[in-house]
Amino acid sequence: MTNARTPHTLLHAAYSDALREHAVKLICMGHQRLDVSVLSRSEEDDITGELVRAIKHRVCCDPSAPDWVDHYEVHEQVRQNDGGRRGKRRPMMDVEIECHFRGPRPRLGFEAKRLGHGYTAAKYLGVEGMTAFLNNYYQTTHGDAGMIGYVQQGTAASWAEQILEEIRSDRETYYLSSDSVADISDGIKRRGFRTDHRDSQECPLAVLHLFLQFCNPDVEA
Repeated sequence: MTNARTPHTLLHAAYSDALREHAVKLICMGHQRLDVSVLSRSEEDDITGELVRAIKHRVCCDPSAPDWVDHYEVHEQVRQNDGGRRGKRRPMMDVEIECHFRGPRPRLGFEAKRLGHGYTAAKYLGVEGMTAFLNNYYQTTHGDAGMIGYVQQGTAASWAEQILEEIRSDRETYYLSSDSVADISDGIKRRGFRTDHRDSQECPLAVLHLFLQFCNPDVEA
C-alpha cells in the first residue's frame, strides 16, 4: 500500500499538533506570572530566563494548571545537535518545549528577539531570527518553528501587524508559500499568528509568531 500512514506516524502527528497549541499556551501562562514592568529594558537572555522560570513553576508547582502540562518539559538555551557542529559551536535555541509522550518526542523551539528601543523587525526576521529557521541553522523535529517577540516599546498588536506586513511584502526572501495566516491559539488574536513557508531545502515550514508585552504601551519607557 503506497502513501499509507502507520498508527505510529499518526500518533506522532497528533502529538505534534497538540504541542503546537500547548507550547503557545505554556508561554502565555508563564508570561502572565511575570512583573513585566521590571523587564521593560532587560536583555533578551534575562527575559528568557524569567519566562522559563515562570513556565516551570506553572508546570511543576501550580495545582490549578491544566492536566496536560504534565506531558511537557521546558528548557532554555538548549544546544542543538545538527550532526555537524560540536561543543559550543552548536546552535543554541532560546526556548525549547518538549512533549514526552511515549515514542519519538517532538520538540518545538522558539527564537526570541527584543522589539523596541532600537531592536527592529529586521532583527526579528533576520539571520539571527526567523531566517535562521528558513536557512536550517536551527533544526526542527516536525516542520514547526517558533518566534517570540519581547515587546518593550509599542504594543504587541502593532508589532504583529508590522512583522506580518514585512513578511508578505518580501515573500521571496522569506520563502513564503501562502498569504493566508492562521491563528495559533484562542484568546491571543492580533498578537500571534502562523505563517507557512518553504525552507532553503524546499521543505514545508510553519512558523508560529507570538508577541509578549513587556511594557505599558501607553508609556514610552
